[in-house]
Amino acid sequence: MAWAPYVMSLGTRDIHCLQSRRHLNHLGLSVFKRQDVGSCRRFADCRFYLCYKKRDPLRTTHLTFTDRILPISAYNFIIYHEAFSLLAMLITYGFYAFWVFKKWDKAFAGHRLNRHHESCPSNAELPDIKTLEENKFHENFNSCELLHDVASMEVTKQENKRFRENSKRTVTLTAAKAALLKEELEEEANGSLKTTKAKELDMDHVYLKFTDFLWAYTFIGPFSYLLWKRRTIILQFRKFLQNVGLINPMAKCDYEALAATLCLEQTQAIHFCGQTSKDSKLGNIAGFFFADFPYVDNNCQFKIANLFAVDVDLDTKRFVKAKLDDEILTAKEAVILLWFNTIAAQHVKIHAMANWGTNVDDSLDGVNSFLRQNSVVTTIYNYFGYSSFSGFISIWVKQGLLSNGWADPHMPLMKCFNQGIKDNIYQHAQIYSLVKYSRFVKFVVKTRAIFHTEFAKHKALFPGVDGEAMFVGTVLHSLDHTLMDWNLKDALYLDTSDPRFGKMAEIGQVVKVGFVSDIDGLYFHKRFKDSGHPFYDEVYKKAAKIDKLLADNMTKELGTEISVNSGPTSCYSGKASKNAKNAKNAK
Repeated sequence: MAWAPYVMSLGTRDIHCLQSRRHLNHLGLSVFKRQDVGSCRRFADCRFYLCYKKRDPLRTTHLTFTDRILPISAYNFIIYHEAFSLLAMLITYGFYAFWVFKKWDKAFAGHRLNRHHESCPSNAELPDIKTLEENKFHENFNSCELLHDVASMEVTKQENKRFRENSKRTVTLTAAKAALLKEELEEEANGSLKTTKAKELDMDHVYLKFTDFLWAYTFIGPFSYLLWKRRTIILQFRKFLQNVGLINPMAKCDYEALAATLCLEQTQAIHFCGQTSKDSKLGNIAGFFFADFPYVDNNCQFKIANLFAVDVDLDTKRFVKAKLDDEILTAKEAVILLWFNTIAAQHVKIHAMANWGTNVDDSLDGVNSFLRQNSVVTTIYNYFGYSSFSGFISIWVKQGLLSNGWADPHMPLMKCFNQGIKDNIYQHAQIYSLVKYSRFVKFVVKTRAIFHTEFAKHKALFPGVDGEAMFVGTVLHSLDHTLMDWNLKDALYLDTSDPRFGKMAEIGQVVKVGFVSDIDGLYFHKRFKDSGHPFYDEVYKKAAKIDKLLADNMTKELGTEISVNSGPTSCYSGKASKNAKNAKNAK
């Protein structure tokens, strides 16, 4: 039986009663005079009573009392109730803040340096990417036909050089000094940032003060935790259904199309090294080469292969063949390796580069608060994704989602992270050849030019920010998340029973469900669209003319960002797969 609380006054001799009635009516509670309760004379002591009544429209002439009548001052009851509720909330949050402080003290205070400090990794300039020659002449590439048809990229290299000049950061993180630099008064603005190059990328090193750390743990951390917690429970249930034979998602997946999509329609496209010549007997084949490829074997041991190579037919958008060193792989196995590389070696490079596109200096509050807030978000996500992530592995082992080996002290996943970050990024000017074959590459190539042009115009609003790093951490990062979610429709497409690569499929499933899609509940604006900021708005307006759906998913910081709307049909599903097969047969 449902009961609703009502407060009654059974007398009006005391003026305090009338004052209390006004307070109660303001709060939506009901107050009654003595004559309203008829024969209940025993309550006529000018006090207030709290009683419970059925959830009917309350009629003053038909009052039904219960044994739950509590003599108490209504005015004091309301005030005390609100005060105790507020006090309980403050005490609870105080304990939470103390717990957060201990985490901050352990990971940030005394352990990290402000970017002003010359020993901070991102105080130096973004490290140079590796040249194509360093990649091309890897001993495993020497006999590959695809590499001998790589066209001259001098025009593209000149364009990239111009972009790098436009995106070069100012030598100060302080807004006031950045204004002096804009007026070409460099001698008056001695910046704290070095002009020498950093030796390597670093994903998790930027310092946050405690108030920023607490803000992130209040408005981001709980929602991020609830996302992966809820979705891993759902994954656990679906895996149970799969194990008992009630569902079989893998039967619906076209692995040949999916493998091609993971190469062409994500940031892994930068591993494109060339395509066959027009008159080649092999057809129009593109080669994607991953040198010094980090992976985890089925004993949960960290390994590095000399070469992981995938060939894709550009006309049919389908998998042709793949090899891991000397091992020939099926399309299903290639999908596991491509997805694992995305989450464990490729995507972490983006996070690491993004640090050079941040600025958490307090002086930005009055100049570009957007940038400062986005930088805090980027920094905390790098902390979550690198320092905190390994702490959750034991939870997933207990859930039965991961094998015990993932929780071993040697931490194979972290070794893959570190290898991916250390390897940096190879020069990939040849990716322009994929513009007519990849929606993602076409959009990124054109939007990058827009981004750097607008960044040069608004550089004074972004002191100490490297434009290329900012482009990577905003546009590329958000699109990588978006396309990861669109491309791999179901985490159960990854085969955990595979005898060679099943362990990597396990962690791939967890990341897919818990760390790719958008986080619900964030109160702040994340996207370029409708940001109200001149730089972001201008970039979005021009990018939307190229591809509005992709432009709508560009965000201003790191994080798991994906549109709440479903993406377009992937090229490996339904009609698209059928069309690809028809094209292959026609050829």
